[in-house]
Amino acid sequence: MIATLIALILLVFMIASIRKRRFLVGIICGLLTLCASMIAFLQVLLKIADHGNTAEVLVLLCVYGIIPLIFILFCGWLIYNSKVMHTKEGKSFTAKLSLLLGLNLIIVIPVFLYLISAYIPLPNWIIFVLTFICIVDIVFTFTFIGYLFYSLLYQVIPVHKTVHYIIILGAGVRSEEVTPLLRSRLDKAIEYQEKQTEKITFVVSGGQGPNEPVSEAFAMRKYLLSRGIPNEQIIFEDKSTTTLENMLFSKEKIREDWESQSDTPVILFSTSNYHVLRGAMYARMAGIKAEGIGAPVAFYFLPTALIREFIALLAKYKLLTISVIIVLFVLLLISYLPIGMKY
Repeated sequence: MIATLIALILLVFMIASIRKRRFLVGIICGLLTLCASMIAFLQVLLKIADHGNTAEVLVLLCVYGIIPLIFILFCGWLIYNSKVMHTKEGKSFTAKLSLLLGLNLIIVIPVFLYLISAYIPLPNWIIFVLTFICIVDIVFTFTFIGYLFYSLLYQVIPVHKTVHYIIILGAGVRSEEVTPLLRSRLDKAIEYQEKQTEKITFVVSGGQGPNEPVSEAFAMRKYLLSRGIPNEQIIFEDKSTTTLENMLFSKEKIREDWESQSDTPVILFSTSNYHVLRGAMYARMAGIKAEGIGAPVAFYFLPTALIREFIALLAKYKLLTISVIIVLFVLLLISYLPIGMKY
């Protein structure tokens, strides 16, 4: 079917954009792939419904029963996950992000369907504003799904090269020992050393924050030494305070260490799985050709972290974000204008 073919073509384009690290193109292809896949799925259901009354009943049960039930259960899980975050991570606005997303989905989509399918005795401008809010919300929600799809594929595609350096991005420490989050990043980097015979140089990158007793780099080096990584395989970078600085300062450290070599080094960076895509963007900004590898985090933490990363991505590309909102406003406004003129 045409929709299936389009979905496969878009998927190929997305994989190609992943390999070339074209993030916005990849996310857009991911979004379009999902849309084409949904259309293909609906076409399959229509084909099944043509095979008699029993098949038609099963399709109706799927469309009006199973799919809405899955949607409600998913929204309920997001809302419940916020309670888990509150218990394990404490009170904070970010801990409520999955709650906000769950409530948003369970309210906005039914409201939008009602607005476009029923007569509402309200002034047109109120209906226009409500419809506009719903459309913007739904568009960015689907973009978020495309972002998740692209981010997943980014990490699934393996690195088939001999690695020379791995930059390990720091995370907050409360003592000289690494936190579980930071330990998972270090363990992920060590995994790559165990996969190849050539020695990898580990760049531990992270400065000392105002509430940290030591620099993140110090704690990471201590952990690597305890895992049997010799000190001569560790490059120490303890001045950075942001992800971009991690990349910029590590780039200089690698350049100084590699300057006697003729070819270009293969570089990876290790961070948490939810942070890989944005980390890759900062690597590109710093001029580092580096692949990202993602360390696993607690499952309850993942929804909130991914939502936070997506919001940061929208903020980074704020001009594009604003442009999309303006285009949606103009298109909706045009749809409200009279089609013809009476003379």
